[in-house]
Amino acid sequence: MARRQQSGGELVHERPAWILPALVILTVIAFSGLFLYYYFGPRPAELLGQNPRASAATRRVEAIVGGVRFLIPENFTRYPAQRNGGNHTEMAMHALLPDFTPYAPSYDEEFADQSASSDVIYFTLQKSEAMLPAERRLKEIYARQFVSPTPERDATGLDRFTFKDSSGFRDQDLLAGTDKDGRLILLMCQRETELNDSPNCTRTIVMTSSLSLTYRYKRAQVRDWQRIDELTMRIVSSFEAPGLPDDLDKSEPETLTPANQYPE
Repeated sequence: MARRQQSGGELVHERPAWILPALVILTVIAFSGLFLYYYFGPRPAELLGQNPRASAATRRVEAIVGGVRFLIPENFTRYPAQRNGGNHTEMAMHALLPDFTPYAPSYDEEFADQSASSDVIYFTLQKSEAMLPAERRLKEIYARQFVSPTPERDATGLDRFTFKDSSGFRDQDLLAGTDKDGRLILLMCQRETELNDSPNCTRTIVMTSSLSLTYRYKRAQVRDWQRIDELTMRIVSSFEAPGLPDDLDKSEPETLTPANQYPE
């Protein structure tokens, strides 16, 4: 406790000698705590479930994306924030090739692998109302930036277009072909460079007027492009659950019927 003394006509307050060292210690502890939290504590994105974190749970997550209702096994999902169900602008998922194996703790190393030979495939359903179908993307965006309008035949059996050095796609190749139903397939494949020793191939598909699907995998896997494409479509279709419960949405949902499925 502080004590008061009269000295020279003035009132002097005396405080215990331990107060100053205590303040110094508390300040050091506070700054140490802030330092440790900054470098080792969870970030806001982690607290909000916006960082990827795999789950081994098998319960189905009910999600509506682009007006289509899905029941997605949780062990396919990547982000905790997307496991709450309801309306989402996107649902990000992952699996292991060749058979779309979902996450399990025994596959930790495989799902963490980012090497050029990784077996992980990432696929995302996204609400999208302005996505151009493949034919228009090829004609209106990509074709203007090709070195030549005549493609080379790739070892995968697809046509390979090379982009001009002045193009924003210059470090990629466009592989084009058709699936078993005659629909155009466009695969944007990164080249291996000094800055990218683990290139990916990506395809985006317009599924309905307000829903698109994007998937990507390592370019080393592109030799199996046809099987991967068929399995991706099959697994996404298996997640579809037509109809909406009253507590989720009152609007009429779209469905991926054979008539409007993957309208490219």
